[in-house]
Amino acid sequence: MNIWIKNILRFLIVMCLQILLINNLQLWGLCSPCFYLLFLFALPPTLPRWAELIIGALTGLIIDIFTNTLGVNMAACILVSYLRPIFIKTMIQDNDRLTDTLNLKTVTPSVYIRLITILIAIHHFVLFNLEAFSLSNWWLTLIHIVLSSVATLLLILLADILVD
Repeated sequence: MNIWIKNILRFLIVMCLQILLINNLQLWGLCSPCFYLLFLFALPPTLPRWAELIIGALTGLIIDIFTNTLGVNMAACILVSYLRPIFIKTMIQDNDRLTDTLNLKTVTPSVYIRLITILIAIHHFVLFNLEAFSLSNWWLTLIHIVLSSVATLLLILLADILVD
């Protein structure tokens, strides 16, 4: 299947799952999984940086529109899209970067898990701190970051194991 068609289908499926199902799974207001990050992580490592930033911005914008969060998802997604190539270059070998997608099958599992864990933690740190926009109740924000990061990591790994 053409890489463009595959990525468009992945985008539509991931966004529909996030918007229609996962956004309604908030557990006690402390866990908000961001499954849509799977799409950003699975983009080809050879994608030009400008294209990755635009895709990240549009992904965050669509989530912001459907969750009414006024740009916080867009800001976090742009940061992840900016940092992703830097982490890929430092963590993944040159010959592994010549793939159409990044997942558990194309990259060493420990490296892939470490890569997405770091990016998820950065995304959630920015997202929930912008959302809270306060240092009062910082411990509650920290709990939200940790629980949501773990839930997001587990969902992405589960999807990665079941699909592709």
